[in-house]
Amino acid sequence: MTDQSPPENSTAPKKSEWMDLFRGGLAPYTVLLNLGIALHAIDIFVITTIMPTVVSDIGGISFYAWTSMLYMVGTIIGSAAGGYFRARMGTRGGYVWGGLILLVGTVACAISPDMGTLLAARVVKGIGGGLVIAQSMALISDLYTPTIRTRILALISTTWTVASFFGPGIGGVFAEYDYWRGAFWAQAPFVIAFVAMSWHLIPEKTNSEPHGQLPWRRLLMLAAGVMSVGLTSQYKTPMASAALILLAIFLVWLTFRRDQASETKLFPSNALSIFSPVGLAYWSYFLISITYTTLLIFAPLFLQELHNVTPILLGYLSLVFSTGWTIGSIAVAGLTGMRERTGSVAGMVFAAATTVAFTFAILSGTITMITIWITLVGFGIGVTNVLMTNYGMSVAREGEEGITAAAMPTIRALGVAFGAAAAGLVANSAGLDEGTSRETIYRVAAWVLGFTALIPALAAIVCYRAVGWGWKFRTGR
Repeated sequence: MTDQSPPENSTAPKKSEWMDLFRGGLAPYTVLLNLGIALHAIDIFVITTIMPTVVSDIGGISFYAWTSMLYMVGTIIGSAAGGYFRARMGTRGGYVWGGLILLVGTVACAISPDMGTLLAARVVKGIGGGLVIAQSMALISDLYTPTIRTRILALISTTWTVASFFGPGIGGVFAEYDYWRGAFWAQAPFVIAFVAMSWHLIPEKTNSEPHGQLPWRRLLMLAAGVMSVGLTSQYKTPMASAALILLAIFLVWLTFRRDQASETKLFPSNALSIFSPVGLAYWSYFLISITYTTLLIFAPLFLQELHNVTPILLGYLSLVFSTGWTIGSIAVAGLTGMRERTGSVAGMVFAAATTVAFTFAILSGTITMITIWITLVGFGIGVTNVLMTNYGMSVAREGEEGITAAAMPTIRALGVAFGAAAAGLVANSAGLDEGTSRETIYRVAAWVLGFTALIPALAAIVCYRAVGWGWKFRTGR
């Protein structure tokens, strides 16, 4: 076992280059971080592909969507607990334990004899994935200076795009041969390699952030909130969905409120405050997640019903969106100063404008224009996401750097959950429960996509406030 120290980045050049990610001892960390992200990302795309084969083998069709929902619940629990594990077990120990839990969940999925066991295994796997993602973000905050941080974040975005390309293919191969368990067994060696690399590469570093007992009450309360918002998909009546969303908002708010009064925190100080730089950064992540979630959940339905796009071709939608996101991330990686500040706001303004254009293309345009506009929406989101992530890490309070970075995936996952619920509520209120006639889908598309276009516009205001105010905090001016 080697015990390496974190690379020194204090002499990093003002203008970064891509090769800086592999210099000064950073290369193994760059590889490790992207492997951890890939393990989480590929699973998300694999499970949707193999689920028809799973239910034909072990049954449980009524719980078809729960494998993804419970994985998300587990991910939120794991990412929320990421800062605690890191503070309690150290940088290396927290990372290794996250990998081990991910491995247990992966093997449990592979050997599940029935749907109940599989659902429990998905929760465990999600917790492991959440721990890995959260601590990966904290490690980025530790090891990469702001001048090269946007580049590692852009590289991670590329990993997500690669996963969206290969994930469905990997799942499809195993589904084709009616061996869905193989999709999980194939992941196991890579998880083992990740754990081994973590043990040998991650520096043993204790953290000064306080820790006591695992705040399981707050974690359960947070999970209950996510479950409440996830259950909205089971109810078509707007009133029932709205009630569940309000319950979820209350439970999540109560979790954050109790967390702020605790010595063992899951989230940094003023995590939801619009009067703090970190709070504004978190709100930008939340709104970004709502934007792409509402787009990607309902756009396939609109394409199929309004443009007669075949199911085989619907899968390309998320791929071209992810490609645009990656291109946007790469395009602004390395920006500093005024260009960085301007870019974070401009990305959301661009995303709002292109979402409007995408809406008109869905309603009356061609497949070519739809493809162009959804790619450009992804581009705008990618620009803001990478810059605001770097911003959030840079304005963390002293002593809260690790927990600020580790909690970012939790905020994003909450945005996904609430985005899906809000889009479903809008769709049902617009008449989706009446059927899928062309007239109904046209009306639903106008309402859902119109609602979606407002979100990045609101995010642009948040980013403007953040970079205008928080920049002084960040630079001391």
